[in-house]
Amino acid sequence: MEDQWRISEYDPRWKSLFREVASRLRESLGDSAVRIDHVGSTSVAGLAAKPIIDIQISVRNYDDISTYQTKIENVGFVLREENPDRTKRYFREIPGNRRTHVHVREAGSYSEQVTLLFRDFLRAHPDDCLRYAQEKHRLMELYRGERPKYVEGKGPIVWDILQKAHNWSQEIGWRPSTTDE
Repeated sequence: MEDQWRISEYDPRWKSLFREVASRLRESLGDSAVRIDHVGSTSVAGLAAKPIIDIQISVRNYDDISTYQTKIENVGFVLREENPDRTKRYFREIPGNRRTHVHVREAGSYSEQVTLLFRDFLRAHPDDCLRYAQEKHRLMELYRGERPKYVEGKGPIVWDILQKAHNWSQEIGWRPSTTDE
């Protein structure tokens, strides 16, 4: 298995990797999933990223885990119950498979929407995309063996970009595009 704790230049294959997994998830989840979206840095063409596919599944009833947990696990993912973020359920690949993060969020929730807005803003703003990539490279160099510090270090630029994305969303009347699947 390749070392995925690094920043890679954008790889156009990430889109097809997402589509392959999303297709299997859609088949298993059916109408349980309102949306299945490619999110995170690998979803933005041209953006350097850790080579880990992030998938966001939006569900109507987040609290009723019985409507989606087994269906996601049947595709080859395991619920990570130690996840401290109460706005999402987090699944990871079965060990030995390609690293993939699956985030389940309630459709229409703030956390679902802000994730999609961040992605869409970066897709539409190459200068901010480049600025974000440069900061990720800098932080990876600085905190190579300290994942929590790397993640924490991204906070200021993420919030700066989110502020710009918020303003942009109001200017254009942003709404999430149709699902990426």
